[in-house]
Amino acid sequence: MIINTSATILKDVYVNEIKTSTFLNVKDFGAVGDGKTDDTNAVLKAIKKAQKTEGTVYFPHGNYAIHPIKLPSHITLLGYSAWSYENKGGKDKDFKGKTTITALSGNARAFLDLDDSRGTRILGLTLDGKNLGKSMHGVYARNRGSEQYICIEDCRINYFSGSGIKLERSWVFSIRKCLIMFNNQHGIDATGGYDGWIIDCQLTANKLNGLYAKGSAPEDMPQSEIDAIRFFGTASIMFTANRVEWNKTGGIVLNGSNSMQITGCSIDHNFGPGIELKNSTSNTITGNIFRSNGVERENDGDMCSQLILKNCKGTSVTGNSLWGWFGRKEAKFSAPYPYYGIIVKDLEGCVISQNAMYHSSSKEGVLDYGGNISTIITQNAYVQPNIETTDNGWVLKGRKTETNQSDKDKE
Repeated sequence: MIINTSATILKDVYVNEIKTSTFLNVKDFGAVGDGKTDDTNAVLKAIKKAQKTEGTVYFPHGNYAIHPIKLPSHITLLGYSAWSYENKGGKDKDFKGKTTITALSGNARAFLDLDDSRGTRILGLTLDGKNLGKSMHGVYARNRGSEQYICIEDCRINYFSGSGIKLERSWVFSIRKCLIMFNNQHGIDATGGYDGWIIDCQLTANKLNGLYAKGSAPEDMPQSEIDAIRFFGTASIMFTANRVEWNKTGGIVLNGSNSMQITGCSIDHNFGPGIELKNSTSNTITGNIFRSNGVERENDGDMCSQLILKNCKGTSVTGNSLWGWFGRKEAKFSAPYPYYGIIVKDLEGCVISQNAMYHSSSKEGVLDYGGNISTIITQNAYVQPNIETTDNGWVLKGRKTETNQSDKDKE
């Protein structure tokens, strides 16, 4: 007769739980999390086990240094990083978060690659690219014929040599409550991405744009890839309640896109237009705050503006508030930018109406280059700031009222 002791029984239960568990701690697979040890193999072992149960790979507090990896379908990477913004005044040494996955190399398309992955979740982590490689994205997603339904939530994604997130023909995705900053390209490159939600995120201080869609294939893309991807704008994304700020060439720059809903966002102090929409159809821009965009672009013509619409069809721009904040103290203004509030050209079937434009721009509220067909531009309440040139540059003087953009209809 064999008598099992309680210790033996507990050991057997624990081993069985590891074999069948859907909640897998990477440290049980050998991860160290000290930011120096190569934890790649341990993480891959946990992912392989999670594949069998469609489980969750849990990262306790620590810094897990790994090489770029491919993520399979129907697993979750989970941490509780509790990141914040910056260590201003030395008050927050843990601002990057307490659960970080750090890149050990950058010779890859992406740090976390979700090509043809479905149902994958990345939750509560800090991803640090350390600017490795020439163009490594933080997260890459692409569908291969089926909706992806991927979710990236509560993540800080920073210091990647490419974009924070690259959605290349990604079909159905959700990006929520993320801070995406200090990346060498865009915060989110949605070129070819469609049918998704980007909600409650902060896209800040990226070297190019906050949200971007190129509208055409990259010059070096093989024809086979062009034929496979087919669409190079972005479409059907609900871009809601996001803060898009301090990006170096523009806030939201979309070309060849359609069916976008940009609502309830704060678009602030981008070094280029807050939104630039070109060659696009059936989009809505409503209820947003535009504040002091076109920064340092006083010599770049139209780029010194809050909002640009060119060659667009069926687009509605209503109920937004545009403000230049010409008395802003946190940055040095060498010129009274933005010069223009809204720039329009070659529109068809569009409505630009009832936007509050108090001190939206120093030169002109709505700059209309013409070429519009069946387009309504009316009741935009522009109040021009009283800017006085001085020996030291310029100064905002007392009240100057000019509502000359309030009654311009075109049929």
